[in-house]
Amino acid sequence: MKRKKPPMVEKPPLRVIAVANSKGGVGKTTTSLNIAGELANRGYQVLLIDLDPQGNATAALTQEELSTTTGQVLVAGGGLLDAVVPTTMGTLWLLGTGPELRAYAKQLPEQREDYRNVLRDILAAEAGGFDYAILDCPPSLDTETLLALCAAGFYVVPSRPERFSLDGVKRLVGLADRVQEAMNPSLQLLGVFFTQFNSNKPSRLHQDIVAAAAQLFPGQILPAVRDNQALGTAQRLAIPAQLHAPEAAGVLDYRALTDDLISALESHLTTTT
Repeated sequence: MKRKKPPMVEKPPLRVIAVANSKGGVGKTTTSLNIAGELANRGYQVLLIDLDPQGNATAALTQEELSTTTGQVLVAGGGLLDAVVPTTMGTLWLLGTGPELRAYAKQLPEQREDYRNVLRDILAAEAGGFDYAILDCPPSLDTETLLALCAAGFYVVPSRPERFSLDGVKRLVGLADRVQEAMNPSLQLLGVFFTQFNSNKPSRLHQDIVAAAAQLFPGQILPAVRDNQALGTAQRLAIPAQLHAPEAAGVLDYRALTDDLISALESHLTTTT
């Protein structure tokens, strides 16, 4: 696929959304892919940045070998537009990564005192042609997640309806609160939602977890996403699910979730202006 830079035109300020949870297996990458894919399907210019050394979002969007990865851009402090690659969806772009990201992330504190702001600075300087940047975070509270929370204006937290996943939500939100207080006062939680959810026959445990989440985050529980095979199939084929199976249950759920995310985002922006 021939590379080209995304169009650089006059746009409203970039909206940066981090997708994070300190627990693995909760659907962070699937959420990042499908929020990004849904926004792109609506005509927005969207950049997905893979900040997880596992590189699953990268593998789900391209089968090309990358010449420049997220870690190299972070260490260089720039070069974003030369590193992004197009995807099969014309308005969706990828800054991909691989296992080397962890080593690059460890170099950052040695290179610059304000390393926490390196991604924020890169996006501010180079991402003006995009409407949205979606940051796919690793299942940890390490440097990569910290960079995302310092760069983002908003974050969303997927969780499975299980106790340990909800514990991961609480740890992540605790870190985000500290980041907001000390480093990024504009950071806002858009909401928490549940993945792989069986709405027809939720177990008592599921019901208890959802009720506990509603008490912890009142008014911030977003629509759940059903378990759906089409989402995984699209990732294996390296095709956005919105193109592979536009009417699949999971795609429809992420469509509804994106509606709510946009509404919550606009509400935050209206409140702060």
